[in-house]
Amino acid sequence: MSVISFPRRADTLRPTSRTVRPAAHRAPAPRRDVAVRRWRGTSSARKAATVVVVALALSLTGSMLEANRQIEIHNLQSQLLQDQSTYAVQTGSLTNLSAPSQIATQAGALHLVDPTSVTQVPSTSLDAPLPLPKFTGYAPATSRTVR
Repeated sequence: MSVISFPRRADTLRPTSRTVRPAAHRAPAPRRDVAVRRWRGTSSARKAATVVVVALALSLTGSMLEANRQIEIHNLQSQLLQDQSTYAVQTGSLTNLSAPSQIATQAGALHLVDPTSVTQVPSTSLDAPLPLPKFTGYAPATSRTVR
């Protein structure tokens, strides 16, 4: 049995520990390196306290945002109730204007409905001349009509 192996490409080879990497990829940035060393060098109690303080700060911030939102909702509900009350008052006043009793009263004043009481006027002959009407009150000095 014969085994034939094909040559491999150089760029597909996996880097081994013996492979030399460029200097830019060897060390992390200096600021990050200092921060990582400082964090690893602190005690576990200090790390725990830091985590608790950050968690409390986030919780407090969330609670404050929620409280502000609840205040906004309360203000909107108060404004809604006030607007509904104003609407109800306006609807009531306009409804009273169009109530059947109001319409009947106004129609009676305009003689659009049958009267509720009848006043009898004394009878007279149609051949008798009617007297001139007597006016009480102010009349203009000059007549506006020409006879």
